Amino acid sequence: MPDSSSGRSIEETCRDCGKPLSFHVGETHAVRCAECYDGFLAARDIDFLESYSQLGVTSRRIVAETCLRALVMESPPVRKVLAMQILEQYVQEAGDMIGLYYALKQRGRQPLMRAMLEFKLERETAMTFFQEVATTAPDEVLRSLGLPMPAQLKTKYPRLSKSDEHDLRLQMQQMLGDVKRIGDMGEGVMLALAQASGERRGGAAITKQSRWLDNTGLRPDQVAAISLDEGRRTVNIAAISVDEKRLENIVSAIGAMTHISSTLIYATLTALQEEAKNAP
Repeated sequence: MPDSSSGRSIEETCRDCGKPLSFHVGETHAVRCAECYDGFLAARDIDFLESYSQLGVTSRRIVAETCLRALVMESPPVRKVLAMQILEQYVQEAGDMIGLYYALKQRGRQPLMRAMLEFKLERETAMTFFQEVATTAPDEVLRSLGLPMPAQLKTKYPRLSKSDEHDLRLQMQQMLGDVKRIGDMGEGVMLALAQASGERRGGAAITKQSRWLDNTGLRPDQVAAISLDEGRRTVNIAAISVDEKRLENIVSAIGAMTHISSTLIYATLTALQEEAKNAP
């Protein structure tokens, strides 16, 4: 390895293929070339999806349901903190679901693991997703993800066992209902989620009252998160009521999104396994 004290490049080799790699002092030292890195990730897509489906995909719902149960026994200030935590889990679950959706649309063009882990939920992305699922026919949505309609499973995967085909068909039928429900939430919910997604990427603070900021203020049953919007040079206020019925609806929506993600992974893993069976 040549001396790097003068800022000259350092030569290393890819640990997988041995191709020379160059970097300079102070730069991140890559251990693989770009091609081998893509291959490394793609080879682990199935394991990644299986592992994520076993726990990660349900984590937001578990936290939200735990917070909802704890509301009953807590004081009003604590209830407001728990309500904001439920809203945060709603935003995070939406980000997970939308990230998975767009990763599956890229299947075959880039590793699923990369597409999912690099995904960032932004205002425009949230709006585009909800408008897309609200206005696109179910068969077109599934086709864009490389998946058949439930009624086509037997034809598409003739080697799939009868019990597995039946189970997947029922899960996908329920999922399509959940997708319609999410798409029908309305523009107001889309905009609220889009705003909240921006707050998720930056700092946000929980506040008991906002009258000092917007001259309107919060009702006694509300709590809000405030964050800066540097692009628009304003302050965002995301308010939520601690009303249990309202929070139950939010947790129910989290459950629907969790089911969508779980079923998409189930269907994708089935597709990958069946494609492997038919490979020459």
